Amino acid sequence: MGGFIAGDTMELDGAERDELLKVLTSAFPSAEDLRRVVVSTRQRELEPLVPSGTARERVFALVRRAEAEGWIRELVKGAHEALPRHPRLHRFVLAYLASVQRSIPRGSLERIFGPKRDDGGGPDAWRRRLASIERQVCRVEPQVGASLGTGFLVAPNVVLTNFHVIENKLLESLRVRFDHKVLPDRTLLQPGTVYRVTKCLAHSPYSPADLMHPRPRDANVNELDYAFLQVEAAPGEALVDGEPRGWLELPETHAPFSPGSLVLIVQHPEGRPMSVALDEFLGVNPARTRVTYRACTGPGSSGAPCFTQDLRLAALHHSGGPRMPSSRGHNEGIPTDTIRASLSRQMLALLGWT
Repeated sequence: MGGFIAGDTMELDGAERDELLKVLTSAFPSAEDLRRVVVSTRQRELEPLVPSGTARERVFALVRRAEAEGWIRELVKGAHEALPRHPRLHRFVLAYLASVQRSIPRGSLERIFGPKRDDGGGPDAWRRRLASIERQVCRVEPQVGASLGTGFLVAPNVVLTNFHVIENKLLESLRVRFDHKVLPDRTLLQPGTVYRVTKCLAHSPYSPADLMHPRPRDANVNELDYAFLQVEAAPGEALVDGEPRGWLELPETHAPFSPGSLVLIVQHPEGRPMSVALDEFLGVNPARTRVTYRACTGPGSSGAPCFTQDLRLAALHHSGGPRMPSSRGHNEGIPTDTIRASLSRQMLALLGWT
């Protein structure tokens, strides 16, 4: 199904596209059924858009046209409005709307992949990588009460978050929650799976300078605002949609924080769907203890993983708690290579990174 403009094909990954083709073929087997959806969605007739053929051929051509012209979301929603009680279509739409990938503006995707055509599967591979990351990100919660922050797996049973997220909290009261799905209207779709925190394996405090404005000095390498939390069982080895959840190993090498390049933060803002905050890197301080970016985050995002535009893990977001005043116009994180370099050999071995 190559030949689409890369920025447009990103609206569906390969698995979603295959499922949508099956769903629409099953739900709208006749040309008249499909015509009504198109007229309702686009106020256009079906025939000029789709050549005659079998039901699958018509649906294939329609999805291809909708992706190329950028109205696949309208088609999905229009089909659901036409048959809201169709079980398979209903399940597809809920999963589609709850996906973190829906939070990325089309213009941002075009910036990442450019306006040229792509026949090599690059965008689909990028989307599969993002879907895998989505499964590895979790909410950090108290046993009772609102979410405290975000975290992500760095080993089968270890979650990384900010120290300030868990500061002054009883470890035995903390939980992490994966696969928490919320629709855009904040309707709970899927509560997710909860794991109990059993131990803090290593931590580094935030800097007192993080709370000051103007900041009197840079944070040093002993002020990296991280906490490695051991959790019960091994969520990284759990199967999600038939595949191991997996985890993100912190890289040894420096990420290229080029001013103007894009940063993506996969965050779990409290009460809202998991989403991607996306904007530009601004720079990194000389000690590589803080990196700044323009991406806009919200309460509950502290501890989220930050990536370069090619989805290379780059930083631990921390500016949702101790932070500079927002009037300065940027947020910040801690480079992940600096965090890794601060860990003892014993800790690296415990994480399986040696």
